[in-house]
Amino acid sequence: MNRFEIVPFDEELVADASRLLAQRHRRDRATLPDLPAGFETPAAAAAAVSATLELAGTTGVAAVRDSQLLGYMMGRPTIDALWGRSAWVRPAGCATDPAETHDLVRSMYAALATPWVEQGIFFHFALMPLADRALLDALYSLSYGIEQVQALQSLASVDPAPPNVPAGVEIRRAGPDDKDALRAMSSVIWRQHISPPVWAIMLPEQVSEQEDGWADLVDEEGVTVFLAFVDGQIAGSQGYWPAEVGADDMLTPRGSASMSVAGTLPRFRGRGISTALSRTVLAAARAEGYTIMETDWRSANLLAANFWQNQGYRPVAYRLVRRID
Repeated sequence: MNRFEIVPFDEELVADASRLLAQRHRRDRATLPDLPAGFETPAAAAAAVSATLELAGTTGVAAVRDSQLLGYMMGRPTIDALWGRSAWVRPAGCATDPAETHDLVRSMYAALATPWVEQGIFFHFALMPLADRALLDALYSLSYGIEQVQALQSLASVDPAPPNVPAGVEIRRAGPDDKDALRAMSSVIWRQHISPPVWAIMLPEQVSEQEDGWADLVDEEGVTVFLAFVDGQIAGSQGYWPAEVGADDMLTPRGSASMSVAGTLPRFRGRGISTALSRTVLAAARAEGYTIMETDWRSANLLAANFWQNQGYRPVAYRLVRRID
């Protein structure tokens, strides 16, 4: 079979790209039915491709053979204080003919990423649904590895009854008087992340930002946070708010809630507090009319990975990263 040609991606290829993307999403949903259904149609897939292409700084490449589009890949460099010098391929930014995924992805990435490296952009991210094993295997072969896991849980089967709460534990909604309690909880995630085997970075100047951000949640519209207390002392928290869903978000269904600010302080673990908080949050979100709860965690965070999957969250996508030395 003739080799393909790598060419720049432009608006003239959006229609053909959307068909490839819609086909990929139908395959993804056969394994992961909680993913949003709309992108199975070429029209919604085209909107996602166009939204990705229109982001400032986005570039793309395509693999063609005899004028037929076999695959495409788009990415966007980002230089900021949070991510440094990085470039991102989002879920709508890559789709291929499944019969040729491996060679296509490797060749397209080589063409797409060359200008990034020339610009000193050495952190390359790809957020991809985990159902497409051929796509993931191609990225793994390019030295990408899993950093973050995104997961969904349908609330249709969640027990709406209040959960059993361990003896001596009080769980209630956070209010304006609970800012100090939330400040005390604000380090629970990052302290877990700087521990083995995650070894993530927490810069000193970010600590106060975390404290303020957690405390201010009680003032934000649409945010619901539950707190757990043991003998009047803050022990744990979990909260949620409406998920932000854009035209190119192929991983989060509309009507979803995002679960975050979750953790139990180390000295209170092992008492069932986190499970009681999780059941409380899921039941409350269902009662408010949410249909899906989404969350994410570092793949190397053993505590989080085991706990959230035991609570019914199902991984749907990986954030992959390649760090070029």
